[in-house]
Amino acid sequence: MNIKEAIILAGGLGTRLRSVVEDKPKALAPVAGRPFLEYLLDHLRTAGIRRCIFSVGYKADHITRQFGDRYRDVEIIYAHETEPLGTGGAIKNAMRFAEADHILVTNGDSLFLTDLSAHFAFHLIHKAAVSLALRPMKDFSRYGRVEIDESGCINAFREKEAVTEGLINGGVYIFDRAAFNALDFPAKFSIENDYFQARVSDGNFYGLPSHGYFLDIGIPDDFAKAQMEFTELRFDRPIQIDKNWTLFLDRDGVINRRIVGDYVRRPEDFEILPGAIEAIKWATGKFGRIVVVTNQQGVGKGLMSASNVEEVHQFLATAVEEQDGHLDGIYYAPQLKSENHPDRKPGPGMALSAQQDFPEIDFSKSIMVGDSPSDLEFGRRLGMKTIFMLTEEVNARPPADVYLTTLGELERYVTH
Repeated sequence: MNIKEAIILAGGLGTRLRSVVEDKPKALAPVAGRPFLEYLLDHLRTAGIRRCIFSVGYKADHITRQFGDRYRDVEIIYAHETEPLGTGGAIKNAMRFAEADHILVTNGDSLFLTDLSAHFAFHLIHKAAVSLALRPMKDFSRYGRVEIDESGCINAFREKEAVTEGLINGGVYIFDRAAFNALDFPAKFSIENDYFQARVSDGNFYGLPSHGYFLDIGIPDDFAKAQMEFTELRFDRPIQIDKNWTLFLDRDGVINRRIVGDYVRRPEDFEILPGAIEAIKWATGKFGRIVVVTNQQGVGKGLMSASNVEEVHQFLATAVEEQDGHLDGIYYAPQLKSENHPDRKPGPGMALSAQQDFPEIDFSKSIMVGDSPSDLEFGRRLGMKTIFMLTEEVNARPPADVYLTTLGELERYVTH
């Protein structure tokens, strides 16, 4: 059983991070090229969360502009604080928008990769008013400790002090909504001090230890650490393939650097992106076929000829072969966008041409990798899995099965 609804506390001032993040809320601090909140949302949606309530305050407009009312398949609602309400007040304010009986609550400035389905089962078994995800740590003084008995019932919350080992509050909670709403709290209060600490003797708080990855970006040193470590985090469910699968690749922005405002007209303009050829080499041993499909309306505009395009594609094919990779076909659509020609993506023409050349291609066992919404629509229309390339030129995140920042990440998200 999965929990479906979450509150994310994203209204903090981020005072300790002001030296590195001045112009945005802490929850949007850039980590390895992405806003921090995207990593948290990826973790939550992978665990089954489909509705998130953002508790926002400081620079809330930045967050609403970033996400709008949806992140991939997760609905987003905003609970605004007109003044700081404390962690407890923020939860109370956000609970007004909650619908489920049990609500996940998580800090918007830390990432704790717990097994949320196990946490939810634990919460239900113990009929807890609130259950906390606890992180075992050694040699720390930055956090207070949480003490539990053999059943997981929380006995005490200890103040910060230097200890050799213990359990810390990981900032991930599951609340019984009715039990919480029945309590008479003021508009402003601390969930840690005024609820957890003050009512621990009631005996209905439980803690579940987890050794999942944990990082709080609230201080500059850990924020810097996140820049390196988050590149290795993986949230999207891998796409399972075998040799019956076909890999369709867009060209510009996926294999080579896109020339903004112009076209790749000759081999000298074709700048291969880091890791792209190596990824194609890896894919050669895993997919039955690898096909490039690319719109090239520069031909239709008269800016380059068909022979120019073919020369560029011969250059690409040779570069791949030299690294022991292989491309089964490279198809391009020279028509103008205004023509709405079926050969031009998102039309299916190039895929159908590939299938005519290679009848074994099964679109339901195919993946399309692209960096534009038309690439994804091309894949979806044909029933393919879709992978979207995140680039500096593209700010939006259209719905896709997997997101990559380079083609070199492909083998992390496709398993054989």
